[in-house]
This record gives sequence, C-alpha cells and structure tokens, in this order.
Amino acid sequence: MVFEFLNSENIAGYIAYLKKAMEEEPEAMTAEILDENGIRDRLGDPFYQHTKSILAIDNDLVVGRIEYHFYGCLQDGYRMAYVDWVYVLKDYRHRGTAQQLFRELERDCVENHIFQYYLIRATNENADRFYKHFDDARLSCEPLLRKYI
Repeated sequence: MVFEFLNSENIAGYIAYLKKAMEEEPEAMTAEILDENGIRDRLGDPFYQHTKSILAIDNDLVVGRIEYHFYGCLQDGYRMAYVDWVYVLKDYRHRGTAQQLFRELERDCVENHIFQYYLIRATNENADRFYKHFDDARLSCEPLLRKYI
C-alpha cells in the first residue's frame, strides 16, 4: 500500500474510488451525486489549495482517503488541523488502512508544526471502537453550532 497526496495525476483513481464508495454506502456519503467536473475544477481552485487529501492506494486502486486542512489562531499562534473526511472502502477495512492514513496525517502535521487535529466523528459502534484505540486522544461530545448561509 502506498500513500499519496491527491493531485492531477491520481485524480482519476480518486474519482473511481468515490464512485465505488457511493455505490457501497450511499448513506455514509455527504454528497448525493458525484460531480466529476466539479472535483477536477476544485483541484485547481485557489480556495481549495489548503485542503489536503491523502490517498491510500493498493495495486493502483485508491481504497481510502483522509481529507483535512490546516488553520491557526492569530492571537496565540496555535496551529490546528481539522479532518474533514476519512473513509476506507469496505473490502479494505480492518487491514490497518485507516490507521495508516491517520499516521500520514500526523506526519504532515508534525512537518507543518501543527499542535493538534480534531474531527467530528461518527458515533456508530465500529467508529467508536476505532477511535478508542488512538493514543493520547480523547473522545468527547462537544456542543456544536452549525448555521447554513
């Protein structure tokens, strides 16, 4: 298994992975349709240049990904990452793929002097079991405000 940042050379594999994920578990996806042209356009859009995706690739097939972005607080200089998405295809779960995606994220965080990362996690039994195995992490139920504009 190799891990690469999403780029123009591996985007076709990424789109194939998304198609498979949407076929397998449409209820777990945040999008209802796959906008291939939109994805290709966003890859070059300056707004998305701070969003990173690391792909898990097994025999030239994208089987998982973690997407995140860095940001910081000007007041105290604290540097953080927010994990937008992590997903591994069903046939590749329980093989250490998701754990390795998080290790790759953490390596990028260290290289960029990021102090912590966080995510809004799924709360199903499998997700809880997965996240409880993280070292030096805590699970919590935080109050969240979400407003659509």
